[in-house]
Amino acid sequence: MIIKSHIRGGYRAAADYLKDQGLNEKVRILEISDPYAKNLGEAFHNMWVVASNTRATKPLHHISINPFKDERLTDAQVLKIVERCEQKYGYKLFRHQRVIVEHIKDGRQHFHVVWNRVSLMTGAPVWPGHHWNKSKQAAREMEKELGLKRPMPRRVKWALNQLIRTGRIVKSGGYYRVLRTGHQPQIGQPRKAPLSQFAGRYSALPRPAYQPPIRIRRKRRKGDRNMPDSEKMPVRHSEMSAAELIAWAFENGRADILAQFGIYPSPEYFEP
Repeated sequence: MIIKSHIRGGYRAAADYLKDQGLNEKVRILEISDPYAKNLGEAFHNMWVVASNTRATKPLHHISINPFKDERLTDAQVLKIVERCEQKYGYKLFRHQRVIVEHIKDGRQHFHVVWNRVSLMTGAPVWPGHHWNKSKQAAREMEKELGLKRPMPRRVKWALNQLIRTGRIVKSGGYYRVLRTGHQPQIGQPRKAPLSQFAGRYSALPRPAYQPPIRIRRKRRKGDRNMPDSEKMPVRHSEMSAAELIAWAFENGRADILAQFGIYPSPEYFEP
């Protein structure tokens, strides 16, 4: 699941975008928290009335909730995700106007949620802080609670490309298939030879004569201190790189480890 967050203005444009059929196969209003609004136009007009007494130029907070194409969220699950996001952003319950709309495009379900950052109690706008990071944290937490799939991180895509380049994994039909070589590094033991040592076993996959060992160098950033546990590596970087761990999980059929990286291979793609 991916949650994208934006701070914006433009009440009329937001209302037109949410209610416009466009390329969407279905548009459904899930919730309008304002009891005095009968439709999206009136809901956003009331938001404008509340925010017009402040200096906020972008009082709307818009997020989109995007599950996988083969997943369907119920209304109760969507409300749980929205409430978790509200807790992360600092919006107190029943103090901010809220609109939730469901869109279905190309058979894929996604939701749009818009809050008025101006509090109905204090009349002052609430700044959600690092809302893009908080959205990611909320997505990882709700994936565990609701049993949803997590997207593949960029660093994992890079590691998979390195494994495909060395011939240890082949991508076919949208799935990743492992080629067993008998070389199965154990967790906690460093690799003694580069992967090029095993390149001659696959004549159908041309490769250069020498390929350097795969290493992932992660820069230390201050944001890593507040990184949730689901974002961290399952093992320490000094014990095994991400590419080695993914290859080891493919060769040993460890679907649970692959799921932590956002990889969901089909069972028949694991060779016996």
